[in-house]
Amino acid sequence: MNFLTLTLGRLSDSVRSLWAEQGGLLAVAVLLLLVACLLLSTLSYRRRLERGGEALRLANRRLSLATSVAGVGVWEWVPDKSRLDWNPVMFRLHGVVPEKDFSLPDWKARLLPDDLSAFEALIARPGAEGRELELRVQRQDDGEVRILKTSCQWQLCAAGWHLVGSQIDITEEQGTKRRLFRDVYRDALTGLQNARALNERLGQQIARHERRRGQQALLFIDLDGFKAVNDTWGHDAGDRLLQGAANRMRLALRHEDQVFRLGGDEFVVLLHGAFEDTGILERIAGKLIGTLSEPYDCDGHWCRVSASIGIARAPGDAQTPEALLKAADTAMYQAKTGGKNRFCFYTDASLCESECQKNVS
Repeated sequence: MNFLTLTLGRLSDSVRSLWAEQGGLLAVAVLLLLVACLLLSTLSYRRRLERGGEALRLANRRLSLATSVAGVGVWEWVPDKSRLDWNPVMFRLHGVVPEKDFSLPDWKARLLPDDLSAFEALIARPGAEGRELELRVQRQDDGEVRILKTSCQWQLCAAGWHLVGSQIDITEEQGTKRRLFRDVYRDALTGLQNARALNERLGQQIARHERRRGQQALLFIDLDGFKAVNDTWGHDAGDRLLQGAANRMRLALRHEDQVFRLGGDEFVVLLHGAFEDTGILERIAGKLIGTLSEPYDCDGHWCRVSASIGIARAPGDAQTPEALLKAADTAMYQAKTGGKNRFCFYTDASLCESECQKNVS
C-alpha cells in the first residue's frame, strides 16, 4: 500500500513537471502566434493604405488632368496662414510663371481696379455664402485683359476657415454675347440702340421712377428736311447725315442718357434721372436742336436739316411705355406742324399747341 502511494506520488510530480515545461512552451507558442497575426495584420493594413494612397494619387492625377484639359483653374486661400495655393491652370490663365511664393497681393495686382473691391469684399468675410462673380484680369505676360468666371465657397476645417474656388476664361463667351446683343439691339447704320432695345429699356425705366416717385422724361426727335437730302444727294449722303446726327446727340447728352434710333430719321432720347423741372428739359431740347441744325458734310455735299422734338413724361403724361412713346410722338408732330425746328411738351390734345415753343439759339 505504501509502495503504491509512493509510486502515484512520483507519477503526479512527473506530470506536474511535464505540464509546467509544456505549458511554458505553449505560452511561448501562443505569444509567437499572436505576434505573427499582428505582423500579418499590420502588413495587410499597410498594403491597404498603399493601395488607397495609390488610388488617391491616381484620382488626384486624373482630377488634375481633367481640370487642365477643361481649362479650370483651382485655388485656395487660407487667411490665418496668409497662404494662397494655385493649380497650374491658374498661372496660365493669369499669364504668370509658376512660383511657390505667389501671394494674394500679387493676385490683386492682376485685377482691374473696378473689380478689385468686389474681390476684396469676398475674401474679407470668412464663413459667408458662396459666390459667383466675373473678374477682369490683365495677364502678366502679354497684357491682354481676360474675363474670368470665379466661383468660390468658404469651408471650415480643423485649421480654420479657408476659401476654395475655381476660375474659367469666358472672354470669348462674353464676346459672343456682346455680338449677339449688338446684332439684336443695335442699329447697324448708326450704332445706336434700336426700337427693340427701347421697348425693353423703357418699361424698366418707368417702373424704376414709379418706385422713386419721379418723372421719366422721353424726347421724340424727327429730322426736318431729311427726305430732301435723300432725294437730292442720294441715300449714301442721307446715311452719312444720320450717322453724323447720331454722333452729335451722343456728344450733346450725358454719358448715362440713352439715344435710340427707331428707323428712318426718327430718334428717341431717354434721360437718366427724374425731371420735375421743365426748365432743364427745355435747355436739353434746345441744345439738341442747336447741334442737329449745324451743317453736315455728306460725302462732299454740305447739307442742313433741323429737328422737331416732342417731350413727354411718365407717369404724368402716360403710365405705360406704349402710351409714353405715343404721347411724345404726338408732341413731336405738334412741334412739326407748328413750324418745325421746335420742341413741344405733351399735355393733352387741346393744350399741346399752346405748349409749343420755338427754339431760340
